[in-house]
Amino acid sequence: MSKVQSISYTYRIQVFYRFVVAFIIGFICAALLSLDLTYLLNHQLPKAEAIYLAAFISLIFYAGYVITSFCIQSLLRLTILSCGIFGCVFLLFLGMR
Repeated sequence: MSKVQSISYTYRIQVFYRFVVAFIIGFICAALLSLDLTYLLNHQLPKAEAIYLAAFISLIFYAGYVITSFCIQSLLRLTILSCGIFGCVFLLFLGMR
């Protein structure tokens, strides 16, 4: 007898959804956060330092976002959290223009 179990189609879709939310939406949020922080920090720091600091903070945010999205077990909570973060960063982006 074989001990190999087939993975259900629903589970594959859930894993793909989690992957898209973690990496694609996380990247979009990190990019918007980088633009927001660059604009905010440009008033306080020289331009090169503002860009460097914004990119560094966005990279840390992206790593934390990906780790958190794989730690949250409920896809509903993950979706709500992702939409909330994206909404906040996007509204901040629109408010600065």
